[in-house]
Amino acid sequence: MNPSDTAEPRVEGLSDTDRVRLALAAGAIVGTWFWDVTADKFTVDEQFAEAFGIDPALGRSGLSLEQIVATVHPDDKEGLSAAIAEVIARGGAYAHHYRVQRRDGTWHWIEANGRVDKDTESGAMTFPGVLIDINERHSLMEERDRAMRLLEAFIEAVPGVVYAKDRQGRMMVANRGAAQLVGRPIADIIGKTDLETLDNSAEAAGVMERDAAIMTGGEVTQIEEQVSYPGGRVAIWLSTKAPFCDESGQVVGLIGSSVDITDRRATEAELRETEERYRLAARATNDAVWDWRIADGHVVWNEALERRYGHAHTATTAQWWLDHIHPDDRDRVDQEIHAAIDGEGTAWTSEYRFKCGDGAYADVLDRGFLLRAEDGTPLRMIGAMQDLTERRAREAAIRQSEERARLAAEAAAVGTWDLDLRSGELRWDARTKALFGLSAKAAVTYEGSFLRGLHPDDRAATEAAVAAAIARDGTRQYHIEYRTIGIEDGVERWVAARGRSIFTDEGEPIHFIGTVVDITELKRTEARLRELNETLEARVAAEVAERTAAEEALRQARKMEAVGQLTGGIAHDFNNMLAVVIGSLDLLSRRVDTGDPKVRRYIDAAAEGAQRAATLTQRLLAFSRQQPLNPEVVDANKLVPGMSELLRHSLGADIRLETVLAAGLWRTHADRNQLENAILNLAVNARDAMPEGGGLTIETRNLDFAKQEGAAESGIPAGQYVLITVSDTGLGMSEDVAAKAFDPFFTTKQVGKGTGLGLSQVYGFVRQSGGHVTLRSAPGKGTAIQLYLPRFMGNDGDAAAQPSQGLRLGGRQEVILVVDDEVAVRQISVEALTSLGYRVVEADGALAALRLLDAHPEIALLFTDIVMPDINGRKLAEEALRRRPDLKVLYTSGYTRDAVVHNGVVDSGVELIAKPFTIDQLAARLRAILDGAG
Repeated sequence: MNPSDTAEPRVEGLSDTDRVRLALAAGAIVGTWFWDVTADKFTVDEQFAEAFGIDPALGRSGLSLEQIVATVHPDDKEGLSAAIAEVIARGGAYAHHYRVQRRDGTWHWIEANGRVDKDTESGAMTFPGVLIDINERHSLMEERDRAMRLLEAFIEAVPGVVYAKDRQGRMMVANRGAAQLVGRPIADIIGKTDLETLDNSAEAAGVMERDAAIMTGGEVTQIEEQVSYPGGRVAIWLSTKAPFCDESGQVVGLIGSSVDITDRRATEAELRETEERYRLAARATNDAVWDWRIADGHVVWNEALERRYGHAHTATTAQWWLDHIHPDDRDRVDQEIHAAIDGEGTAWTSEYRFKCGDGAYADVLDRGFLLRAEDGTPLRMIGAMQDLTERRAREAAIRQSEERARLAAEAAAVGTWDLDLRSGELRWDARTKALFGLSAKAAVTYEGSFLRGLHPDDRAATEAAVAAAIARDGTRQYHIEYRTIGIEDGVERWVAARGRSIFTDEGEPIHFIGTVVDITELKRTEARLRELNETLEARVAAEVAERTAAEEALRQARKMEAVGQLTGGIAHDFNNMLAVVIGSLDLLSRRVDTGDPKVRRYIDAAAEGAQRAATLTQRLLAFSRQQPLNPEVVDANKLVPGMSELLRHSLGADIRLETVLAAGLWRTHADRNQLENAILNLAVNARDAMPEGGGLTIETRNLDFAKQEGAAESGIPAGQYVLITVSDTGLGMSEDVAAKAFDPFFTTKQVGKGTGLGLSQVYGFVRQSGGHVTLRSAPGKGTAIQLYLPRFMGNDGDAAAQPSQGLRLGGRQEVILVVDDEVAVRQISVEALTSLGYRVVEADGALAALRLLDAHPEIALLFTDIVMPDINGRKLAEEALRRRPDLKVLYTSGYTRDAVVHNGVVDSGVELIAKPFTIDQLAARLRAILDGAG
């Protein structure tokens, strides 16, 4: 039927009624009505009655609106009533869609069109109208909507970027990936060109130029494009684009998709570099990929089956594959793979021999992954068969070669090294590392290990010899003797090094390799021979005694260094864990709002236990001498009683503890933890001097040496001191023993019972704090050790900053960069700072942190852990301050390892908060630094 056949004929002289009848006959209108609103009388024609499922006789005699609405679908009644009320209120035209139930019980979509007329004089109101059948149109609209929803879901599900543009390059359709690429919401890029949305105008112009060429050429094109992200990262995208045509075949736009292949390109570049470094013509492994449909045994292969194994098949049966497995392996492989399929496994791996097309067997590693239905039924297994034949041969040859080289090097006591002059990568074997005082697993670099480990007096000559060996016009040979200072053990050694540089055909140096030999003993022998020539007899006796003492001292030093590193490392790990626990409890305490006192009590108990654990780790660090001194105002009359419980546990029941505390005791300025450790050390020494039990007295008093007699005889400078005396009733010491009591490693205890470091550690701490130590003892009369600590003359507030006074602890929306390689610790720090009102960006290492710092100029403070892999917090801060001199820095750590602490004291200008810390402590410290009070 032509469109003209359905149009209403324009016949002169026809009334409106005639036209309606013609429309009814043509099927455009399915019924008419007339509603006397004032009388609420509704009259309809037969077609209307049929549409609404109403008796035509009732329709002619008149119905109420309520009877009409009763036939409407329940879900549409409310909307219909509202539309009728609205048009009656305003008058004029009316149109509404809804469903009505026909006599056969089916629901049908119709469109009602009418008009409300009001007689202003009589007040009468009429509402005539017609019904139009839109059921088919509505079905088409629903189908269109479903198709649109499906299209939108598909676009969003496609990885990468999906888009459509018009002929002028304006964006018509874009998915979330496109929005992420340009860094703007989808609404902001629709209708705009790449020049309007991309930050890099040159890249945008290139993209539009290529798009225009593709639309002009009319062919599907795949290209690689360089794209810059808003954060500065440059990526390579693989884009597939095609012209978009209308119904007439005219190009009206472009559709495309793009996938980020940056990582793939980086991997390819790395592979090329490796190939060039070792000059090996290696190729990527060509695995035979297979897809096994388990129901019928159909297996699909990729082309590698022919290329690697000589079978010109793209599809086989599972039985064909099984038949080509070596007979000795076949039953085992069959049982293994069916055990995975018949059980609940999801993967299968096996090694076996596979028969190639030429009849030979190849060693293969085969791996497959199962796809199961929801009920667990195995559907498919997809996997890859990797040829191990060449690799096995290479591995055997390499093992044989390495074993020969290792045996030769061990037999000759020779270490080896290899410096890649293009990448800067340095390789040392375990013997070479040992010559530089490093452990076998330590990472090495040219500057951080080789140059750092050279003796300062030999560094210039050694660097000059290296430069001459690797220069294009140099000697290419390397032969030198030099001294090293052990990086980890501090031991001085003599090394004889021989090497040569390797050049390309173009004369470019690419490798610098060689050997090293420990000639320390040789050098010592030469020195001893020279000395023996002068004073042979005297030197023999002195050398024997000195060597014996040195060996014993070195043994003790190494033992204590190992214990110190162990305890320091344990304390570091505990402090990281406690930082998470205390931070989480602090956040929980702030956020829990409950009237249940038990909940609060549980939180407080957990927090108290965590704080006690933190105190324990601080004492571990103090013992390992890895904790920086943190001087503060100390009241000894409060400190000593606070140690009573610890002292009683340490002394045992046979020792009677007594404290004598002077009234009006002055305060001193010292590290509280170290002072506690010193008193505990003295108490433990006293206990060991009283094997049969006895008494221990700790006494405090003020001492003014300017007024006291005997100041000059004691060797202590004049001044005011807080005197802490620890005395016992033990065995006492002779004069000779007392004279050596503070010497490092000196001990009167049995071998293995003491380190000889207890009193020397006390002496060093007191002297570092500006004080002095004296000892009085006699055999059988006990021992008294006196600690003279300088009096603190200022107020408490002069000793340490009080950041909470006059400071608002919350943030002011400053941006803080948090850097910590421990995920849990970093997350707690981020949540704590966020709760304090700061904006936070986070990084898991130094490199990521520097990129964020460049991308966010609004960052006001760097909050970084010190101990991190590769680049520690101190080096990160130095680079950050080089780029941003106005940046504030706050370090945190559970174990500094001399990164910001030297000689036991925090470096000048360094802000450090030790782990674990509370949120209040962190808030106060941050506020003080940001406000210039730190």
